[in-house]
Amino acid sequence: MPHSIERGRQPKTREVSSLPPGLPHYELNRIFRPDPDHSFLWHHAVDLGEDFVPRLAESSPPPFQPVDLEGILGVAGPWEIEICTGKGRFLSEYAALHPERGLLGVEWTRPIAWYAAEKLRRKGNDHHARIVWGDAFFLLRDRLPAGICRAFHIYFPDPWPKNTKRRVVQPPLLEQFRRLALPGCVFHWGTDHAEYDASVRELLARAPGFKLLDGNAPPTEGIRTSFETKYIAEGRPIFRSVWEVEPAVGN
Repeated sequence: MPHSIERGRQPKTREVSSLPPGLPHYELNRIFRPDPDHSFLWHHAVDLGEDFVPRLAESSPPPFQPVDLEGILGVAGPWEIEICTGKGRFLSEYAALHPERGLLGVEWTRPIAWYAAEKLRRKGNDHHARIVWGDAFFLLRDRLPAGICRAFHIYFPDPWPKNTKRRVVQPPLLEQFRRLALPGCVFHWGTDHAEYDASVRELLARAPGFKLLDGNAPPTEGIRTSFETKYIAEGRPIFRSVWEVEPAVGN
């Protein structure tokens, strides 16, 4: 991995009841740009100023700045998005099966995002799949135009058993799924964590615009993730489901 990686980690979102005097909000500015050393990797990272201090966005949320997905992926939409892509096993194998589909993987951890991008490069998927390093919610909210997605994928994310507020599947993310969804859009979900699965199913059952299509789904097109393969070997139960995502009105 090259030495040009940004120093430090992306700041965590703060949950507060009040703001310090003179500070209008806690929204941070994020920059979307290609990785200077890897053509399969893009960044949607917090903008760091002098002494690596995060820069505050001009508003919360910041002005919408859509990206040119067709230009980045090389194929026209609709597109599919995998969140928490990990080291990229699913995305690279899925991309090989579907060279006609534009695929975007989003991974929070910088070294793992690099690994996933490198796996795509080695697989030869050079026109229609890319990895973005960053927070998926902010990428979807601030950079992706409405009505562009045919499918979302989340497989085996960190369950955060002691801090469930940090889990990736939250109501704001589901709202973005509906904003981005096209008619017929689906959400593929998988985990080995029984409580997390039950929590997500309850959340989706309550959320407007989601309908269970398959409560005991097989691996998507037969592709098992690296974590799934490991967990099956350890004898852990696997929980998978597929949900219809109804587009939000006016998206």
